[in-house]
Amino acid sequence: MKLSYILKKGFFYLFNKPTIIKEQSLERFRVVVPGWLEPGHLYCFDYAIKNLPDNNPILEIGTFAGLSTNTILFFLSKHNKANKLITTDYYWEDITADEKICNVEDPMTTKQYLKDSFVRNVKFFNPKGNIVSSDLPSDDFFVAWEKKEATKNLHGGEFVPGGPISFAYIDGNHVYDFAKRDFENVDKILVPGGFILFDDSADYTHWGSKLVAQEAVKSGKYKIVKKNPHYFVQKLK
Repeated sequence: MKLSYILKKGFFYLFNKPTIIKEQSLERFRVVVPGWLEPGHLYCFDYAIKNLPDNNPILEIGTFAGLSTNTILFFLSKHNKANKLITTDYYWEDITADEKICNVEDPMTTKQYLKDSFVRNVKFFNPKGNIVSSDLPSDDFFVAWEKKEATKNLHGGEFVPGGPISFAYIDGNHVYDFAKRDFENVDKILVPGGFILFDDSADYTHWGSKLVAQEAVKSGKYKIVKKNPHYFVQKLK
């Protein structure tokens, strides 16, 4: 870890203390399901879901094995919200046939293993969750959204994406160009008063998602709810 990063992070925390909330129901769960979930995200999920502007769906871009997905579903249940959760993830489509993954004979099967893990984790931890999930890259998913094309639902059957949303968790590819497109596509369908949480966007990070979040605020269309430490914003217009 570079010294400059450590210094920037330390300086940030001097003036921006994240709000960390504890949920007993999530303590053991967060150990069981693999993934990366910034502790400050729990406050953002809780706040956004408690203050959703309407009953339009929530969109999550990037799910991995379902750690954040199940956390969002937990808060939807906690606050008795009927909003549907829509997710999409490409599930490591960059795996190659000659890649070495432990002692797996066919590395290409790892993609299906991860999808199956995600589906199993959602079914086990939130059996009554109001959720549909795609395995499309976000660019392709938004094309399907715009065209309202029937899309395979990983939990069974099909669903038709489309319409406005009330909250988006952007946790896909954090490179600037990808994060920018995800934001621009979300911005088109997010209702006024809706929320966006940008993963890996804290001011001390070097990810492109940070620049995208900062640009969103500078546009005048969004206000910062809190840097916790990642950008959690609300749409104004």
